[in-house]
Amino acid sequence: MLLNSIDDYLAAAPARACDVERIGPYQLYFRRDSDMPEISYARPVRGEREGTLEEIMAMRAAFVARGRRSRWEYLEELNPKLAAQLIAAGFPAPTPRPLQVVTRESFRPETSALAEVRPISLDEVQPTDAMLAAAFGGNPAEADGSFLRGLLESGTCAIAAFVDGKPVAAGLHSPVGVTTEVAGVATAPEWRRKGLAGAVTSALVTDAFARGCTCIFLSAGDESVARVYGRLGFVRVGTALDTILPTD
Repeated sequence: MLLNSIDDYLAAAPARACDVERIGPYQLYFRRDSDMPEISYARPVRGEREGTLEEIMAMRAAFVARGRRSRWEYLEELNPKLAAQLIAAGFPAPTPRPLQVVTRESFRPETSALAEVRPISLDEVQPTDAMLAAAFGGNPAEADGSFLRGLLESGTCAIAAFVDGKPVAAGLHSPVGVTTEVAGVATAPEWRRKGLAGAVTSALVTDAFARGCTCIFLSAGDESVARVYGRLGFVRVGTALDTILPTD
């Protein structure tokens, strides 16, 4: 039931900002407000039949038609055969990411004495966006804040850690009903290993509980990152998989 609730969220949350297409048992999400390759992807529809190689290739063609890189996101436990099919269709082996949840009972919040951790204002969107771009290996000069601003205006909660008024770590969550995903948590390179990601994540979880969320989850980047979230009370419940073609 828990994995089904998370899967329902992962199907519903991107639909608000995407053009959605259906190819056989797969749903394709094309982000309208950004061409970032990480946020347009395909995923299987739960309860549908197993897809075919021809349908996966049709998915690739649909991404090419929109000038996007073909990408997949899905939960391994609900789709155990899909990885082999994607590899057969030319995709790299999907990357496994620990899927973790936290409850009120397990939550062990952390705070920071180094930074002020709070929701960002619209005036702080651009510097926060630039910091996140740098943290994720992008070009901060290209971060104009418009994408993050759109998220805030659609109901996403974004929280940052500020030092001397400058954002040095941040993350967000976007509730759909009583479920939400903690995502995009990152710290500026020079401020890492100081507990700021834990403090930002704790503030996001606290905000989610205050909004009435009862299912709070995230996909950790790897096992070492999962251990950081484990300190806060996140427990592994499954595996999220993703894969992207280098080019189409």
